[in-house]
Amino acid sequence: MYSGRGVRTLAPKGAIAPTGTWSLGARAGDFVFVAGMRGINPANNRLVEGDEARIRQAFMNMKVIAEAEAAGLPDCVRLTVFVTDMGRLRPLVNKVQEELWTGGPYPPRTIVEVAALNQDDFFEVEGTFYAPKN
Repeated sequence: MYSGRGVRTLAPKGAIAPTGTWSLGARAGDFVFVAGMRGINPANNRLVEGDEARIRQAFMNMKVIAEAEAAGLPDCVRLTVFVTDMGRLRPLVNKVQEELWTGGPYPPRTIVEVAALNQDDFFEVEGTFYAPKN
């Protein structure tokens, strides 16, 4: 769906189903903005078990949306990560990012500890990707 100014909302095949009044992502010009993704298995829309597995799944959910617009993890220009326990989860986030970005370079990232996330989850990631249309 397009806005009057050319912003297109995204809902690619293989992505999770939104749980409310929000879109999975949007394309505006040469940039793709991915909403906060959690470690939900798109096959059953349930949270994945295990801390590291859930964090990895959230990144993969973000990647599905970016790839639908011809962008990959190396095209990520900004990440925002939300965790409910910085001490326990930050090392796991770093480990998963190191694996997914194969040792770097890594996109700019902000990681914030929050009191709570939707469905009592402990991790969420949102990203912005550069994906030129031409």
